[in-house]
Amino acid sequence: MGKTKHDLLLHVLEELLEEEIKKFKFKLNHMDLRKGYKNIPKGRLEKADVVQLVILLIEYYQEEYAVEVAINVLDDINNKMLADWLRKASAEGGC
Repeated sequence: MGKTKHDLLLHVLEELLEEEIKKFKFKLNHMDLRKGYKNIPKGRLEKADVVQLVILLIEYYQEEYAVEVAINVLDDINNKMLADWLRKASAEGGC
C-alpha cells in the first residue's frame, strides 16, 4: 500500500531537529497563504508534537495544500533536502 499525504508529512516532520520544529512552527504561523486559508493559531502550534502538527496541517489546509505549505515552510527554514524529498514523493503519487 502506498504512503498517504499524512505519512509523507509525518516522515518529513520526524526528520526535523527540535530547533527546526520551532522554526517550522514559527514560519507556519507567519506565512502568506492562498486566499480562503488562515494561519494555524499560535496557541495550537505551540504545544503540538509532530503527529498533532500533521493533523493541524491537514485540518487547516486539506491534504494537497498541506503538502505545498509544508514544502514552502521547509524551503523557508533552509531545509532544501527535505523540501525536495517531499516535493518528489508527493509528485510520484507516493500517496
